[in-house]
Amino acid sequence: MLNTEIVDDKSINEDSYDGLVSLIEATQGVLSLLIASCKPGDFPTQIINRYEAELAPNIPCYRVVLNQKEPSLRSGLEQLVKDNPELKAPQALAAITVTGTEALREFVSQADSNHRSELSRFFGYLQWTREGLREFPFPIVLWVTPNILSRLSLEAPDFWSWRSGVFRFVSPAVPETGVVNQTGESSLLIELERRLSLPLDELLEQVENLEQQAMETPALATIYNRVANTYANRVKTRQAQDYSQEIDRAIHFFDKSLALQEKFNLPQAQSDTLLQLGDIYRDLGLWERVFDLYQQSLEIARNLKDRLREAAALGSLGNLYQQYPQGDRANSLERAIAFYTAAFSVYTRDTFPEDWAATQNNLANAYTYRIRGERADNLEMAIASYTAALTVYTPEAFPEDWAMTQHNLGEAYRNRIRGEKAENIEVAIASYTAALSVLTCDAFPEYWAGTQNNLGIAYYNRIRGEKAENIEVAIASHTAALSVLTRDAFPEYWAMTQNNLANAYRNRIRGEKAENIELAIASYTNALEVYTRDTFPFEWAGTQNNLANAYRERIRGEKAQNIELAIASYTNALEVYTRDTFPFEWAMTQNNLATAYRERIRGEKAQNIELAKKCYENALTVRTREAFPQEYTETLFNLGNLDRSNQ
Repeated sequence: MLNTEIVDDKSINEDSYDGLVSLIEATQGVLSLLIASCKPGDFPTQIINRYEAELAPNIPCYRVVLNQKEPSLRSGLEQLVKDNPELKAPQALAAITVTGTEALREFVSQADSNHRSELSRFFGYLQWTREGLREFPFPIVLWVTPNILSRLSLEAPDFWSWRSGVFRFVSPAVPETGVVNQTGESSLLIELERRLSLPLDELLEQVENLEQQAMETPALATIYNRVANTYANRVKTRQAQDYSQEIDRAIHFFDKSLALQEKFNLPQAQSDTLLQLGDIYRDLGLWERVFDLYQQSLEIARNLKDRLREAAALGSLGNLYQQYPQGDRANSLERAIAFYTAAFSVYTRDTFPEDWAATQNNLANAYTYRIRGERADNLEMAIASYTAALTVYTPEAFPEDWAMTQHNLGEAYRNRIRGEKAENIEVAIASYTAALSVLTCDAFPEYWAGTQNNLGIAYYNRIRGEKAENIEVAIASHTAALSVLTRDAFPEYWAMTQNNLANAYRNRIRGEKAENIELAIASYTNALEVYTRDTFPFEWAGTQNNLANAYRERIRGEKAQNIELAIASYTNALEVYTRDTFPFEWAMTQNNLATAYRERIRGEKAQNIELAKKCYENALTVRTREAFPQEYTETLFNLGNLDRSNQ
């Protein structure tokens, strides 16, 4: 999810197989040196049998096994032609497979007067073979081990420079056994040569070779798709050297892949590629283009009655509506929930556990931000879906997905309405802490910082434990987050964390009270550098209210001036917090402003009392006994004190 995407062995092998077959077909009539790499065993033979069966009868296939004592590629080919004179015919077609390198020995026999190993002789013959191979105008597939492949460019650079393509295959893992090694430690016999998908330069090399031959094949469509995905992943994982250029190249190759898929009537591949291209446009915010691509994919899947691809398209549409920033936000979220729910008709925990878990997580996100329905109900459904996802996402099998879901579950519990508040916060803290075991600062700095910030909020609101210690932990967490969330790199998150840090300092128990309030004022002021009235009106108003509270409580400076600053900030907040748009926040700020007027030193006392009374009365129009009993009691008490002090 967050790092370079690991492709499974099957995808790697299909990548290589498609490219290899395409080049064999495309390079008939010319010398083409194709290098295939795999560990020794039955698997390379299976691959050879497969492509020979696919090429037959149009392209005759031949095999050469290198002589172990004199491992000359040229000599082996000469013997093949001698034994099969039809290969000398003009415009003869052929695919020649060369094996035997896996049997070459590295050590030098004492009886060998040349003092060169079989492998050294192989490299020597290969280096001086290139020109002599011109008489064999065929694609020649040379099978080597990964070890030999790693040495080819150094030991036989001249031959290496003539290669038309390199194709890596990964043997299936050997089933786990209880084998114990000589040291007495249990070990598993597993295939160690797991690697990323083919490097970009090798994929582009395959594309260039095929395009030079003007050979349009379904396999070329697959390679175009692999190149496009490689560029897209480079951008996603921030490996791209030029973001804009590599995005354009990803789109370019996806378009080329779609054109060939349509030409060769490959609807299943087309459905997949439409979703992949749509994901790029979604990241770019080109929403209408995304709708069109996802809908096309869904229509193809439904026409094919391909339930699995239909579910994938439904999930993508759910993601789109959840992120769609335009139109009716409430309606968009409802549609997202509907699409995710529909996908569960295919994605079950038993048949497609990973897809099921991902959809559960996405559905939970939609419920978390849902506008319609009861907020308490929505959070309960979110918690249920996050919890369901965690039955598949384990820290061993899916560490990143597990950690992100733990983080999201922590958010849901932190905001939970039902249940015991103290217990909900404890669960949130446990979930954030679990997430941080994977989301470390070194591996995932942004996610680590975000989780640290949210953990700080949870500790700030914690009910259990010592209050003073909880606030210290909150301060430490927010401060840690700011080591990554800088103003230049993440201005919005920097401002949010500054505001949270200020809240912790304003309510800090340890340390000098006067100094803590000064630190709070400094952090609120920092936040307002980014939270402006125009760009972040709601956040600006909230920070203005918090800053006003800090000025009211300030110990340093002139008391009268501090209260004037508080009144000014509360008044600022009320420019955004109106009774119609944000009634709860408006009433809260009216209550606070009333208190500031009650404490005011400057101005006429009687007028200040009247202003305070008016603000308390305003607050009570929202803070009613039925709607907000606790806040109602607080404001009523303040108003009563005001009346008594004025008698």
